[in-house]
Order: sequence, then C-alpha cells, then structure tokens
Amino acid sequence: MALPNVEQFQNALSETKVLVVGDLILDHYIKGTTDRVSPEAPVPVVLCNSEENLPGGAANVARNVRDAGCSALLAGVVGNDANGQLLVSQLRALNIDTKGIATDSGRPTTTKTRVVAQGQQMIRVDRENSAPVAAETLKKLLQSSISALKGCGAAVVSDYGKGCLPPDFLADFMVAARQKGVPVFVDPKGRDYARYRGCFALTPNAREAQEATGFPTNTPEGLKKAAEAIQKLTDCDCVVITRGSEGLALFPKEQDAQFVAATAREVFDVTGAGDTFVAHLAMGVATGLGLQPSAELANAAAGIVVAKSGVATVLPSELIAVARGDSSARKICTVSSLATVVERLRAANKKIVFTNGCFDFIHAGHVSFLQSARALGDVLILATNTDEVIARLKGAPRPIIKQNQRLRLLAAMEAVDHIVLFSDDTPHNLLETIKPDVLVKGSNYSYEQVEGHEIVEAYGGKVVRLELLENISTDNLIGQMKS
Repeated sequence: MALPNVEQFQNALSETKVLVVGDLILDHYIKGTTDRVSPEAPVPVVLCNSEENLPGGAANVARNVRDAGCSALLAGVVGNDANGQLLVSQLRALNIDTKGIATDSGRPTTTKTRVVAQGQQMIRVDRENSAPVAAETLKKLLQSSISALKGCGAAVVSDYGKGCLPPDFLADFMVAARQKGVPVFVDPKGRDYARYRGCFALTPNAREAQEATGFPTNTPEGLKKAAEAIQKLTDCDCVVITRGSEGLALFPKEQDAQFVAATAREVFDVTGAGDTFVAHLAMGVATGLGLQPSAELANAAAGIVVAKSGVATVLPSELIAVARGDSSARKICTVSSLATVVERLRAANKKIVFTNGCFDFIHAGHVSFLQSARALGDVLILATNTDEVIARLKGAPRPIIKQNQRLRLLAAMEAVDHIVLFSDDTPHNLLETIKPDVLVKGSNYSYEQVEGHEIVEAYGGKVVRLELLENISTDNLIGQMKS
C-alpha cells in the first residue's frame, strides 16, 4: 500500500494536539490456562496466570493518539472508585492530559473484565451504569471540553453509549468546535445519528451504518445511500464507512466516493480497531494530510492493530514499514509489544527460540548462528543490547554499528522473526516475560555462563549451545582491520 507522506505526518505530530471526548473504560484482562471442567457446573476452570488493566473506550483513542507521538487531551467521566483512580493514573503515566476528566460519585467507572485462556476470550463481565451522567458533572465536562479545544488540530468524539454524551452536550460541543475551527470526528454508537449534527466526519462500520439508515451496506450502491442518509442527518463534511477485510468507503460531501482496500494481514483480535482508525484519521487531517490520504493512513493503522491481541496501539515504525512495503521493519518490537506477540504465538502453539547478544559488526558467523538457532523451533526472537550497554560491556570502540542500524540489519535477516532492543545487562527480565521453549547461545559460553539458564530450566525449557564458525568473530575482525 502506498501511503503518501507518512514520515512527514509523523514529523508533524509533535507539533499537533488532538482532543478526545467520550466514554472512558477500564479494560481488565484475566489471562490463564484451562484444561478441565468445573465439577460445580459445565463451565471451564481458568487458572489465572496474570492480570492486566488497560485504557479502553475514549481512553484508548487518546492512547493511540499519544503513542503515535501526538499530544493528547482527554475529557470524560470516571467514578469515585479504585478503578477510576487506576485509569487516571495510567493515563497520566502515558503523558495524556487528564485535566478534562470529571469524577461522578453516583456511578462506577465503566470496567470490562475479559477472561482469556489459551488466547481465546472465554467470557466478558461488565461493570457500568449507562444512564446519563449527573447534570452538574456534565456541565463541568462541557466546560473543560470546550476549553481544551484551544490549539487543537482536531477533536474525536468516542461514543460507547455509557451516558457521557447526551444530545444537548453534543450539540453545544459541536457548535463550540465549529466556532473555533476544530474538525470533530465521531465514532458513533446507536441509531440516532442526528445527535452528531455539526461534526466534520463520522466513522461507522458497515453494520452500524446499515442499522442507522436501513440501507444494506454490502454493495457500493447501498453504501452510497447509507452515506447520503447520514450526511443529511448530520450535515457532516464526510462519512467514512469501515468495512473490515474489504477496507473502507470514503464519501466526502459533493465529491465522488473513494474505496480503499484493506491491507492483507492475519486478523487476531478486532478489539479497539475502531479506536485506532478514528484516532489516525483525525491526526492525519490535523497535520494537513487531507481526507483521502488520512483515511488510507487510518486504514493501514487499523490493519496493523487487528493483528495484535487485546487493546493495542500502532508503533510509528510499523506504519513506516507498511508505507515502504518493508515487512522486515514490522519485526522490530518494544518490550511491551513483544509480550503481546508472545501471547499470540503461545495461542498458536508455536515453539519459541530466543537468543540475545550485542550482534555488533554483523558478519557471516552471526548469519550462520541465527540460521541454526531458527531451525530449532517455529519462531526466533532476538534481543540485542543498547549502545550504552555494549559500550559498558565491551569498551571502546564498541559498538561499531549503532543500535538503530543494527535493528534494521538484523530485522532484514530471514532467520529472525522478531527483534527487541533491551537495556539490561542480562536478559533475565525478558526470559521471565517470554519464557522461550529454547534458549540459544554460542559454544564459546559454558553451560553455566549462559545468562538465564536457571530461569529456563525452572519452567522446563531447553538450553542449547551452538557451534560457531571457526576464527570468525567481531573481535577477530576488528583486530584484522587494525593490523
């Protein structure tokens, strides 16, 4: 997919602000395994291995905005409870502006608990009150939302139908946004789209557009009729109907429709894809990309996020990789995103091989080693040290090749499936997170010298020492160059 000006877009994000207004949700995950049925009822018993809390709803839209490198301001409502405090503290840790968040003591923080075993969601439990938020709280929320519009390039209304966005609130907010020249992008909920009147763009999926208008959306003609009906109801400048694996349909006012194909990717989890889409559409327009390029960008971002598990966001490097058609750049992970990758691999019963090292001044010995390591399983995860760690461990003049260049070189190798940069002196923390089936090092290390061998042994993993090519090493090559 050719995505115009992606790097220009990302460079402009640091100077851009986007306001997100809407229903705040805490997504709570209980993750574990199941291999038996309860004697009390015909239901599976899940043995909990871990729990995780993530920003959801409008909070996830703001997280997508911030993770892309854009300034994010968030306005919404939480309850006066532990989950509300947890959500706000998480958002602040992400450097999201939370001054627009109001507290309502009369309602709980909306929380969705998902129980996941072997990568499959078993059940979801919701804690919420979808009645309208108290009038006094809404008044404060409207004031803070309108005040936050100053200096913003775009605003997103993220409606999950949890009582935070009644019609009168939306009407006043839309008027204020238009007066300030801030385009409002709406991710809608329900069938009454007239309450979004005055927005710049709506982003329903095909099912939502059909339910709101009554027109079938499985043909171009039906999509056009649905979009025209939505434009008549809302007086919006653009309707973007997302179509899952079929891409999207873009209907600017008084212009020809544009159909954008989806990026071909494995769909693992659609949770949060709409949040990612509307966030990137708004950011694209805010940075001056224009509607169609912004829609293509948002489409690509949503395509990336559905290949991840749970509520996820898109890394800048991943978007650039799609724009360049560079599949190797997608291999580069952060420590947190690698945990999601591993979870997906475990669900697919893949045998994971792990190795780590400096991999500085890459040579034929490295290539041979990585090929042999990859042959020991289904997936090879490689962790390479940061420049700072290499300089401390190896001394001058190392590293020869700086970390960003090393990442690209290693990611380009066919034998490497995923690569992560780590700043610890040892891989112990990574091994605890990944729990690889096989830990691989070169035969120049004794078994006891292999860092983390005791961790891998403890959970039943295997440690393998591979023979290296004779007389080929980074130190030898540097010595030859000096002589």
